[in-house]
Amino acid sequence: MALIKHPFDFDFSKLFPEIGQEIWHFPTLPRAMEAAKKFINLYPRTANGRIIRADMLLEAKGRFDRKWFAEKGGLWLSLSLYDEFFEEHASLISLIPGLAMVRCAKHLGITKAKVKWINDLHINGKKLGGVLIERYNEWYIIGLGINVNNPLPKGIPSESFGNLLKKEVSILELLEILVYWLRYYFGFLRWFEQKIRDEESVTNLVIEDFKQFTDTLGRCVGYGYNIDLDDYLIAQVTEITPYGSLILNSEEGLIEVSTGEILYLL
Repeated sequence: MALIKHPFDFDFSKLFPEIGQEIWHFPTLPRAMEAAKKFINLYPRTANGRIIRADMLLEAKGRFDRKWFAEKGGLWLSLSLYDEFFEEHASLISLIPGLAMVRCAKHLGITKAKVKWINDLHINGKKLGGVLIERYNEWYIIGLGINVNNPLPKGIPSESFGNLLKKEVSILELLEILVYWLRYYFGFLRWFEQKIRDEESVTNLVIEDFKQFTDTLGRCVGYGYNIDLDDYLIAQVTEITPYGSLILNSEEGLIEVSTGEILYLL
């Protein structure tokens, strides 16, 4: 793999080598996240950082059981992480997969890709990748899907790496890049939390990189817990907090949200 440049002098990926040390690959699975839970119970000793991926997912879904089309040609995986992190950093954990995906896009030449809070990868409003995170006992199960060479669903604004780059993209190369950036940002989070324990003040790289790679800040959005069902609140995104929450300015005043969904209106 070509050398990947990182913004700090230190390569934080070295601080979380467990991610991707064990990768299981299947032609098909119902859901990779359910497989991750099963494997935690079967093989707990090596579960931290384990990736389970499949060429095709038969029962893939997103938030609120929304249908996710995981056809052959995409990158579909789950990552199991032991919850070693500060409770107040839960939203930072949610931001990291989106940052890793946008880093992959930039690395391969998709320069206009952006992250929509909290972790959707898109380009010009068309979805390139998505993330679903569930808690399972003491674990985070992170489901991650990227449209690579797979056929795109009709009637849903979506795009793929292959279409944008006008070539077939190597799934294994993309996986290698993704693993690097997942190690990098989760490695940073380990380092960052140790600095907090040591009472040292350091820059929060997760937040700074999110500011760099998102197009959410300053947007007029609709906000709701489930944007498909709720009457959403119309607001402007004014900032992101050090903990990964959004500050929204609405007719009701300033509110802070750490969960839920946003819809770009302007």
